[in-house]
Amino acid sequence: MPLPDLDIETPFRARPSAHHVPARHARTAALALTTLATVAASLSHATPLQAQLVGKTEQNQPQHAGSLRGIVTDAVTNAPLADVMVFVRGTVRGAQSDGAGRYVIASLPAGRYTVVVQRLGYAQHVDSVDIADGADTRHDVALRAAAQVIAPMVVSAAREAQRRTDASATIDVIDGASLREARAAHPAGIAKRIPGVHVSQLSGEGHSTAIRQPISTKPLYLFLEDGVPTRSTGFFNHNALYEVNLPQSGGMEVLKGPGTALYGSDAIGGVINVLTRGAPATPTVDLSVEGGDYGYRRLLASGGLTQGGHGLRLDLNLTRADGFKRDAPYDRRSATVRHDYVTARGLSFRTVVTGTQVHQRDVFALSAAQFDATPELNRSPIAYRDVSALRWSTAIERETGSSLFSVTPFARHNVLDLIPNWQLSFNPELWDTRNDSYGILVKYRRDFVPLRSRLVAGVDVDYSPGSILYSGIAASKEGSDSAWTSYTVGAPHYDYDVAYRQASPYLHAELSPAKRVRFDAGVRYDHSAYAYDTKLAPVQTGRFRVPNDTTLSFSRMSPKVGVTVDVSTSLNVFASYRQGFRAPAQGQLFQQGANVNTTGLAPVTANSAEVGARGALGGRLLYTLSVYDMRVENDILGILDSQGTMTTSNAGETRHRGVEVALGAALAPTLRLDAAYSSSKQTYVDWVIPVQGKNRSYAGNTIELAPHTLANLLLTWTPRLLNGGRLAAEWSSTGRYYMDAENTHAYGGFELWTLHANYHLRGGGELFARVANLTNARYAELVTYNAFNKEQFTPGNPRMLFAGMRWTWAR
Repeated sequence: MPLPDLDIETPFRARPSAHHVPARHARTAALALTTLATVAASLSHATPLQAQLVGKTEQNQPQHAGSLRGIVTDAVTNAPLADVMVFVRGTVRGAQSDGAGRYVIASLPAGRYTVVVQRLGYAQHVDSVDIADGADTRHDVALRAAAQVIAPMVVSAAREAQRRTDASATIDVIDGASLREARAAHPAGIAKRIPGVHVSQLSGEGHSTAIRQPISTKPLYLFLEDGVPTRSTGFFNHNALYEVNLPQSGGMEVLKGPGTALYGSDAIGGVINVLTRGAPATPTVDLSVEGGDYGYRRLLASGGLTQGGHGLRLDLNLTRADGFKRDAPYDRRSATVRHDYVTARGLSFRTVVTGTQVHQRDVFALSAAQFDATPELNRSPIAYRDVSALRWSTAIERETGSSLFSVTPFARHNVLDLIPNWQLSFNPELWDTRNDSYGILVKYRRDFVPLRSRLVAGVDVDYSPGSILYSGIAASKEGSDSAWTSYTVGAPHYDYDVAYRQASPYLHAELSPAKRVRFDAGVRYDHSAYAYDTKLAPVQTGRFRVPNDTTLSFSRMSPKVGVTVDVSTSLNVFASYRQGFRAPAQGQLFQQGANVNTTGLAPVTANSAEVGARGALGGRLLYTLSVYDMRVENDILGILDSQGTMTTSNAGETRHRGVEVALGAALAPTLRLDAAYSSSKQTYVDWVIPVQGKNRSYAGNTIELAPHTLANLLLTWTPRLLNGGRLAAEWSSTGRYYMDAENTHAYGGFELWTLHANYHLRGGGELFARVANLTNARYAELVTYNAFNKEQFTPGNPRMLFAGMRWTWAR
């Protein structure tokens, strides 16, 4: 549960088309070969770059470095604890316990170390440990459950793990153990535990997000994997979480509000960083098999080992489901390979390769009458989505005393082919979107003794060429349900190449003029540009206007400033002011539609102020409280009129205010309650658009699709008879919201109950089950209204039962 960690230590950082086929295949093959070569070199020993750096930095080091290993268990049940962070104070050296509770920190020079052990839901443990030259030292730890919730790794203000009480922003964490215990079939099943975060479950694994913003598919969020953006700004995808292997990750971090000063464009509503897992301490294989209603089945397999300074992990995720809606199956295949190498001199390498394929049928929303009568109806069995995503990155870090230098080159390849179901009623199209990305993240950090000062400087560089082909289709309806069941492909509406470029230096500083006070400030200069080249003749009339070839650039300076104060050992308060901005995406700029001009769209900008508190009451209750006020100017909004024509424009100004609260209470040694609640008011301050030849102002109206409240309660019981397992009841609520900007139609929201249970067998086995939507409530994940389609309901899942078994073999 995302609650504060008071007085904690700094942890370690831990389908193809005929369109441009030859060039695209060449790019794909080149990227694949490069990735495979990198992985192969990593697995055999070290990459050539690694070997050169190691050779230069390990001269004169001791012949035999030692190591620290052990097992972390629950002090009451003696059950092994996974995802425990074990790190050496004052360094970036550390490890994470595996499924058997084991950890190993390799290549430690001889000496005395202070070792810190921590995990969400347990009290921190600190020991002094002596490492002899070449010795393999054993250090077992038993942790006791506590109300205190520790976030061992957070997206900090310095793009580096730090004490969360030093961060002047709201940062919430769901750790890997909680993710695996929840076993959510969709990100919506776990994100609701973070106050103020809402993820809607659309077709298959599709989703839309709301973090201090309305429920939206707009490019307002930055999605990362181990700190590296999963996509470039120019090719944003609101479904980005289906391109990462979330069920097998090491956790998910959410930095709320603008994060532009350190992370750049996209980070207005928030930053979501999914962490990969490190290698197990010993040779280990973990297998989980799960089945559920409506043809749901999932296989999760993991394996890995640590030997010397090398650690290797492989995760495989195979998921299939028929879905409760007709003709709406989905299939997912994901794999993650991570290789770590660390030397005794502080030089470390982390190589991550992630690949994902998603094939699914998308479902068109229903009218009110259809939703009430046949929520399982699929009106668009022709709509589909084929996704391919491949990413590689190698983070190279060199730590020497008070400084750290890191370089992270990366490459990405993305393909998205689909027939968008939501456009079938007014603009049926076949999309083919492809892009590659190449870039590097460079950072230098230096700590100074006076005032506990820290200075971080860096630069992010990204080059992302891509191509777009949108072809019109003639879709035909058949049957009494008026479903689109066939189509023929027509002429292209858009056919162009576009390259996105970005170079962004940044600077961040921290200092403590008093022991309990810490200030931070940062600034980032973003310069990005598009080079657009159309393959169609420019058109300036009709519904599909085509802009002329052009180059566009956007520049922005984004500052931030904040302060944290440790009022006492049980209370930490913070305040911050942050600016953010979002350059228009390539689709907003170059798919002009009926608009007079879209290449003139201005960037979205945000100014956000926030105050909050993190504290403990009586050692059994922890809480966080955040209050924010954010003003967004030039938000890019679209209106679908009664003729089926989409108009896109910059809104003048919107305002987003809210309060977020999280509570964690240890009611008894085996009984825990976690709660998340948020309330927001999101309004149009200034927005005037032409409607049927007249200007219409929405000033003062509540923004559509912005739930007034979000809430979640999780009651967990961990009796001894479950051998480390637990029983949990979870309630969530999504409040009322307007469906349209006119505020003439509203949806009352919904409530859901979920039950969770698991039991640990002797010898490494586990049985688990859960029931989602226990009361079989009929609800809509999303309800919209516009003048053309009227009310549109996206049905939520009925009651569903899931059960499975997990087994771990370890040597």
